[in-house]
Amino acid sequence: MNLRFAQAVLPAVLLSGALAGCEKAPEPAAPKAVANADLKETCDARRAKAEGGGRIVGGEPAKPGSAPWQAEILSSPKYTAADRAYDEKLADGDECKIYLKERQGYELSHKCGGSYIGDGFVITAAHCVDNIPSFDGKPGNVLTDRNVRLGTQNLSVSDGIFPIDSVVIHQGYTKQTMLDDIALIKLKDDKRLAAFQDAGRLAPVSLMQPTSRDFDKLELLRVTGWGWMGQRGEKDTVGRLDSSGRLQRNPADLQQVSLNYLTDAPCKEEYGASFGPGSLCAGSLGPDGKVMAGKDSCQGDSGGPLTRQEDGGKRSLVGIVSAGKGCGAGKPALYTRVSHYADWIAEAKRAAKPGQVVRLPGSAS
Repeated sequence: MNLRFAQAVLPAVLLSGALAGCEKAPEPAAPKAVANADLKETCDARRAKAEGGGRIVGGEPAKPGSAPWQAEILSSPKYTAADRAYDEKLADGDECKIYLKERQGYELSHKCGGSYIGDGFVITAAHCVDNIPSFDGKPGNVLTDRNVRLGTQNLSVSDGIFPIDSVVIHQGYTKQTMLDDIALIKLKDDKRLAAFQDAGRLAPVSLMQPTSRDFDKLELLRVTGWGWMGQRGEKDTVGRLDSSGRLQRNPADLQQVSLNYLTDAPCKEEYGASFGPGSLCAGSLGPDGKVMAGKDSCQGDSGGPLTRQEDGGKRSLVGIVSAGKGCGAGKPALYTRVSHYADWIAEAKRAAKPGQVVRLPGSAS
């Protein structure tokens, strides 16, 4: 199962020394697996520990101003001249190749998505902020190693970056099951947030509640993000090339794609114990009633919003991008069901403590 966040697939989390796991490898003439019995010491393992990584597959640019709640979780990677020279020598497809020459700075820093819900809080996936790696492969500190960008749908802008004040993670979340994949980020600089809202650059999204109307059959939902746009195979967990062998890229402009709300059955069958009462199933259905290949969320979209249109045209947040098998591979994907966590979200806001990462229990999944 692939997490939908940029750290898991995107090597942007690595800084100077990120290539250490491969620094003694010979210059390969062709893609070659890293020979190392202890995978924790390879760049492959470090990438697997990282957070996010992906784009919308089969979508289109989002209309300007259509997602004023969209947030980006990012890092500040720094690569030395030696890092760049070594990376350029590696063959395309090598597990250690980050493609530093080909990719833009915003691609290297992008990790995950999120949604601004007001009062200085961003809601995202737990796997985007839980036990993140530092730039040297050691345990990182989400409070200092990550920032949040708001107020733009284009990552090439230089402003809108806010420091993190505190994080609240659902205590039930584990990487093994992916249940309770939800977290809140409290941002610093409330005055600047207010200024962004006054200027029309930022607006909170309303949350689906347990008392909200139920989903219509196959209701159209919209997922947005800056994740990878190419299709990936179900078993491809670390590659940066898509199914056609082209380099996966993160778009500067926010992308969107429409998916159908699905009943629990297809995801229960596909994901087993990883699908619980706090999960939501979505995919793009074809004329034959089966999930189509080619439209999906992907690495780097993790933590981002899945919304639906309410009466009057406003949109509400119904899901959080969580995980899936491949990207656009004809499989339904897992999202965190926001309405299931209404009480937890309210308590998490009260539990946030400046300078701390709090793990807050909730109802059993």
